[in-house]
Amino acid sequence: MAGNSDFMMQPADVLDAAGQLDALAERIDKVMQREAPNLTVVPSGRDEVSQRVASTLNDVHTDFMKSTGQGVNEAREIAATLRAHTGNVIDAEQDFVV
Repeated sequence: MAGNSDFMMQPADVLDAAGQLDALAERIDKVMQREAPNLTVVPSGRDEVSQRVASTLNDVHTDFMKSTGQGVNEAREIAATLRAHTGNVIDAEQDFVV
């Protein structure tokens, strides 16, 4: 079993990963905004079935947009946490510089 002494972290790599998470979150956000009109369903007729199907699909779309937004926010929070903790590690290492 590996001990903690085997763990190494390169701050630049962690900051790069945080930047990639932010970029991924931004891309997801833009795609969802751009595609929202294409994911909105208009009933094909005035009958009850067409109305119900369109309503159900639009409800699914709304829920999916909400979940996607929450996922994007989580990715951004993770990236911010990685940056903050990396900054703390760098600051702590500076305390040990002779």
